[in-house]
Amino acid sequence: MKKLFAVLLALTLVLSMGTIALAADTGTITIDNALSGAKYNIYKILDFAPVEGSTTQGRYTVVAEWDDFLAGEGAAYLKTNAETGTIEWNGEETDARKAELAKAAVAYAKEKGIAATATKTAANDGDVTFTDVPLGYYAIDTSLGTICALTNVDNTFNAHEKNEKPDIDKFVQEDSEMTNADEGWGKVNDADIDQVVNYKSTITVGVGATNYVMHDTMEAGLTFNNDVVVKLADGTAVDAKNYTVVYPATDGHTFDVTFKNDFIASLVKGTQFTVYYSATLNENANIVTDGNDNTVYLSYGEDSTWETAEHKTTTYTWKMDVLKYTMDGENKVSLAGAKFQLLGADNKAIKFSEVTGAALPTYKVDADGAIDTITTDANGKFELVGLDEGSYKLHETEAPAGYNKLAADIDVIITSTYDEAALTATYEINDEAPATIEVENKTGSLLPETGGIGTTIFYVVGIVMMLGAGIVLISKKRMASFA
Repeated sequence: MKKLFAVLLALTLVLSMGTIALAADTGTITIDNALSGAKYNIYKILDFAPVEGSTTQGRYTVVAEWDDFLAGEGAAYLKTNAETGTIEWNGEETDARKAELAKAAVAYAKEKGIAATATKTAANDGDVTFTDVPLGYYAIDTSLGTICALTNVDNTFNAHEKNEKPDIDKFVQEDSEMTNADEGWGKVNDADIDQVVNYKSTITVGVGATNYVMHDTMEAGLTFNNDVVVKLADGTAVDAKNYTVVYPATDGHTFDVTFKNDFIASLVKGTQFTVYYSATLNENANIVTDGNDNTVYLSYGEDSTWETAEHKTTTYTWKMDVLKYTMDGENKVSLAGAKFQLLGADNKAIKFSEVTGAALPTYKVDADGAIDTITTDANGKFELVGLDEGSYKLHETEAPAGYNKLAADIDVIITSTYDEAALTATYEINDEAPATIEVENKTGSLLPETGGIGTTIFYVVGIVMMLGAGIVLISKKRMASFA
């Protein structure tokens, strides 16, 4: 008959095991390195009756609730010895097969609603000990995921918690830096309204944890494009059957991605895979200082009750103020009625829609907008919002009555600077801190004319008057000589 001590060693899965010293009727199961808040369950599969006076021999029998398991899926790993009547290992004693049995046993217990023999929750990081445990063969699992452990009860057993927490991180792509080595992925970017913003969330796989759900929340200025694609680290696309996208999410988030446990289990510790998706910056976008946030976190474990830290990216968009004026001596006088277009990099007029209720005429970038020409108000002003960094031209299409239209367009360059750690950004226009772009208009004097009488009449009249005065003077002198 095979010695049971060898069987015990073979059936201890994944976890390290101390020396066996069976008590008379009960023992302990200790899980060291337990994680605070994690719930641990033990399920008794087999009873064990030791031979009197022996710590290494005895007889295993199946617990009634597990009859169907040993007759079904469990039969590939455990069998009844025809000679001794005890249950022993069946087939190769590889680590992979031992892990398969542990996983199958825990799954069976949950599927069939088999209550745990005992449950404990770790109050702090450290050891969790089950005491006065009836002798037998147990499967162990945790709310973080299946430990994949099988063990016999003894008073010094230590089952090391090998589950490690997964993690997630999030990045946004700056389109002007896509040719860089990092392809523009960072924590901060800027964009214009109606622009598509690319995101990626990278998940690092833990050990044993299950029920991964990614939760993503976008502020009102971002519209999710429902275009999730998942890829492994080598760029291989993950079959969509391995995850489910719920949009809109029912838990207050913008959308959730739930991953199949079989897919997660197929990845080794430390493996990373990435969720790619995008949003469009919309008309509700916060302008300049507030930014538009997108946050993500990962829940996992039993009922997905464990959560990673939240990670965030911020997308900014900028504004441009314009003042049209003329000089009256040393004073600036605002000019109403000047008409402008803002030309993009393609030299085409950018379209806008008007913002109602603003303190001064304000126009937001709108690809479907009907406005491409803006007119200054009585104060000579207007404001353009929702602009990306880049090069623009301010083109005057019509000057106010009596003034000359600009002979050349005004170059406008918006540049931005990011603080990745603080998730903030600042911007400049033409290398100066954001300020109003002041556009001076000048008026001129009347030009010379041709084809009219001009000043000739005045010369003629003057000559006639001079001749008349001369005649009068000569006549008076002659009259005096005859006197």
